[in-house]
Amino acid sequence: MKLLVKCSVFGLLLAGLTSAYADDAKCKQLQDQKNLIYAAHGYCFKDPDAQKQYGADCHTKKPKFSDAESKRLAQIEDSQKSLNCPKKD
Repeated sequence: MKLLVKCSVFGLLLAGLTSAYADDAKCKQLQDQKNLIYAAHGYCFKDPDAQKQYGADCHTKKPKFSDAESKRLAQIEDSQKSLNCPKKD
């Protein structure tokens, strides 16, 4: 019985780690999608990773988005909130 409990606890811990890893991967994917939309409009990133990926060729901190882009960004931000993703610029 103790072995069964230990195996169950280990399984739950492993599932939690797998879920956390999946959430981290999803957070990164969402952030990459968001950054791509911003970069297409010349956004000046503060995040060093985004600066490396998209370069320093920027011209705005307040880009203007199409209705479709604004809608997609809102969806991305909602998903990021529900996953408790870290905020990045």
